[in-house]
Amino acid sequence: MTFEHAFADLGGVPANRLTDTQALTGLLLAAANAAGLNPAAAPVVTVGPRGVAAALVCHGGHVAMHALPEEGLCFADVAGPGAKHPQRGLEIIIKRLGAREVRSDTRRRGSVTPATNPEVS
Repeated sequence: MTFEHAFADLGGVPANRLTDTQALTGLLLAAANAAGLNPAAAPVVTVGPRGVAAALVCHGGHVAMHALPEEGLCFADVAGPGAKHPQRGLEIIIKRLGAREVRSDTRRRGSVTPATNPEVS
């Protein structure tokens, strides 16, 4: 089984978009829906002295964001099983936050050991 992992560094995000806990809660749910992920629990958004942490644990994946509102920076991360589409969830986050700068990547994640076939020597 493989997982798809999409992540991005976002810059130039208006601070008010990174501190609105209600909007961030809705954003986590919208991103999960776009990625085809089903939430396993309610979203958690915490604003503290070192920035914002927001996460939604899903069955087989997650949507997470870590932000420094005063810097306009956010790291966004969406992962799910290979049949899902985390890039779509990441696109929702990028668009709704209004990031002026984006550096993104996707990776396929999976087993760290090669599959073995006992019939091949």
